[in-house]
Amino acid sequence: MSTSYDQIIALIIALSSGEADDMHFRTIMEGGAQKAYPVALAPCPRPLGRTEIEGKTIVCGTVTVPEDHAQPEAGTLDLVFTVLRSNSSYPAPDPVVHLHGGPGAGVLGGLRKFAEIFDPWRDTRDIVIFDQRAAGLSARSTTCYDALTINVIDIAKETITSTETEEDTVRPSKLVADCVRELQEAGVGLENFNTYQNALDVRAVVKTLGYETYNLYGISYGTKLSLEVMRSAPEGLRSVIIDGVAPPAIHLYDTLAVPEHEAILAFLAECKADEACNRAYPDLGQKLNEAYDNALAGKVRIQGATMPPQIVSVLLSKRNGQYGQGSYTAYIPAAIYEMARGEEMPTVAMLVEKELSFPLPGATDARNAAKKLTDAEERLVNIVLAEAEALKASDSALDLTIQELKDALLRDRTFGPLAALFDEEMSKAIGPLTTNPERLRAAVIDYAAMQNATPSKDLLRNFVSQYFDGAAQQRLQALVTAMSDSEVQKAFDAIRAATARLEKDILGSSHLWIYACQEDRPYNSLERYREVTDGLEYGRIIRSGWDRMAQDFYTVCELFEPQPREGFHDPVVSDIPTLSIGSTWDVQTAASWAQLATETLSNSQSFIIPEAGHGAVVYQPCVVDMGVAFINDPSRKLDNSCAENARPTFYIAPWVEEASQAQDP
Repeated sequence: MSTSYDQIIALIIALSSGEADDMHFRTIMEGGAQKAYPVALAPCPRPLGRTEIEGKTIVCGTVTVPEDHAQPEAGTLDLVFTVLRSNSSYPAPDPVVHLHGGPGAGVLGGLRKFAEIFDPWRDTRDIVIFDQRAAGLSARSTTCYDALTINVIDIAKETITSTETEEDTVRPSKLVADCVRELQEAGVGLENFNTYQNALDVRAVVKTLGYETYNLYGISYGTKLSLEVMRSAPEGLRSVIIDGVAPPAIHLYDTLAVPEHEAILAFLAECKADEACNRAYPDLGQKLNEAYDNALAGKVRIQGATMPPQIVSVLLSKRNGQYGQGSYTAYIPAAIYEMARGEEMPTVAMLVEKELSFPLPGATDARNAAKKLTDAEERLVNIVLAEAEALKASDSALDLTIQELKDALLRDRTFGPLAALFDEEMSKAIGPLTTNPERLRAAVIDYAAMQNATPSKDLLRNFVSQYFDGAAQQRLQALVTAMSDSEVQKAFDAIRAATARLEKDILGSSHLWIYACQEDRPYNSLERYREVTDGLEYGRIIRSGWDRMAQDFYTVCELFEPQPREGFHDPVVSDIPTLSIGSTWDVQTAASWAQLATETLSNSQSFIIPEAGHGAVVYQPCVVDMGVAFINDPSRKLDNSCAENARPTFYIAPWVEEASQAQDP
C-alpha cells in the first residue's frame, strides 16, 4: 500500500492525539441506536491496515443479540463487529455489509485482508464486517473449552477429527463427541444456531450501528444468509451481491461433488470454444478419462515416481483457492493429453515441479524480458528494478514500524505494558520445559484451561509457580504482582488468542457442523449423495476425496439432533436488486447455482466468471469493478465484458506441432 509523506505525518498526528471521531461513530460510541441490541467498544483485532486509526477510520466492538429473537429475555450472544469508515467526506448513508462463509468461518481474525478486499467500496460508503453467531471471534458461546483443553495436545499434533477403525469405517473422534456433550450439558441452545436467527442478527447489527438502509455482499454461506435476509428480514435492504452462491433450494450435502464436476465441464467447454485449443486437443473429455485410466494403472510416471490417480482431478480442482497467483489453466489440456498418450510428459513434469503454483510476474521475469532490449535499455531497466525493490523493502519496513507504533499506543493507553511483557517473558521461560515432555504436556493443557477462566492474578501465580523455576519464576511473579486489573485481563486475552490460533481449524469444523448437521442434514443423505455422484459423467475421477468427506459428515452428524425448518429449501422470492456471481474454477459452489438463485429474483442479473474460484471478488479485479458499479447504482444493467476479458489463452505444446507435421503427407 503506497502512502505519501503527508499521509504519514497526518497519521502520526492523529495517532498521537488519541481522540476518537465522536461525530461519525457517535451512535456506536453511545452504545448503539437500539437498546435491545447494545453496543460495546473493544480494541480491533490485529493487524490493522497501515492508515487505519481506531476511533477515527475504524471502530470495533460487540453487539449483543438474543440467542433466540423470539424470546429476547432467554439469553444473549455477543457478535464481534468492525466498521470501516468511508474515505469520502460525504459518504452514502447505506454501508456495504459483508456476510462471510462457513458457516462458522469468521473474518475478523483476518481483518486486514478483508479490509483490503472491500477497500474500493470505501470511496463512497462505510463497510461493516461482523463474525456471525458460532463463528470466528463471536464463537465463545459455542466453544467447548473443556473438550478442547483435554485434547489440546492432539490438536497441536494436527490429528484429524475422525479415525479409521479396522473395518475401514469412519467414527467421530472423542473430541467431537466430548464437544457436543459439553455444549448440551452447559445448556447452550444449539437449535438457535441457524440461518434464520443469523438473518435476524444481520438486521439487528445494522440498525443498532446506526444505519437505516444497507447493502449486502455475501460469499459462500454468506450467500445463503443473504438470501435468507431477503426472505425473512428485508427491511432497509437496498441491494445484494451474492458471490459463490449456495441457494437454499440446493441440497448441499447430496451434491458435494457437483461443483467440481461443473468445473471440469466448464474447462472442457472453454477449450472446445477456443479454436486453437480444440484443434490441438480434440476430444479432450475422452482424453480426460484415458488419462485417469492410465494414472489408475500406474502408467503416469514423472522422474521415476508414479503419480497417484488423484493427480487428474487435482489438476483442475487446485486452481480453486489460488488467488494472488498466476493461472495454470493454459497448460491443463496439454497435461491431460500427455497422460492419456502415455509417452513423454514435459508439461505434466513442469506442473508437478512447480507444485501447481505459479507466482505472479516479478523482478526476475522483468529482467528476462529486458534481455531482448539493447544493452543501454537493459541497464536502465535494471536500475529501475533496483530502485523498485529498495522502495518495496522500505515500504515493508514502514508498515511494520507503524504497526508497532499502533500496538505500543494501544498497550500503554488501554492495557499498560506489563501484560505484553509477561507474555514475552513466559515465551522465553518455556524453553527449558521442552526437555521434559510430560511436564510440557501438563503445562500446555493447564495453559489452555485458562482460556475460559475468570481472569485473576492467583491463576497466573499458580501457573507460574507450578511450571517455572528460579529467576524466570521470580521475574514472572513480579510482573503478575505489578499488573493492573486491565493488564491481567489483557494477559488472559493473550492466552485466549494463542489457544484460539491452535484450535482454529477444529473450531471452524465444529461450528460448521452445528449449523449443517442441524439444518442441512435432515434434507440430505449419504445414499442420495452416492446416487448423485454416480450419475456424474466424470464422477469416478473426482469422487475419492468427496466420498471420505461425505462419510465423515454424516457420521459426525449422528451426534446432533436434527432441526428441520419448514420452508428451508423454498427458493427465495424477492424484487430487491441482486447481482449473482459464479466462477468456473469453483469446486465448493457450482457456477450454475448463481443462475439458479436468480430464477425467483425478479430484479436480478447473473454472471459466470472464468479464471476465478470460490468468491470471484478475490480472483478477478473486474469483479470488484462490477460490484462497485452495481452498489453505486443497483438499477444499472451490467454487460458481460468482465467474463469475456477473463477467458484463458491455452498453451499449445511443441509436440502438437511435431505430431501434426508427422501426419502430413
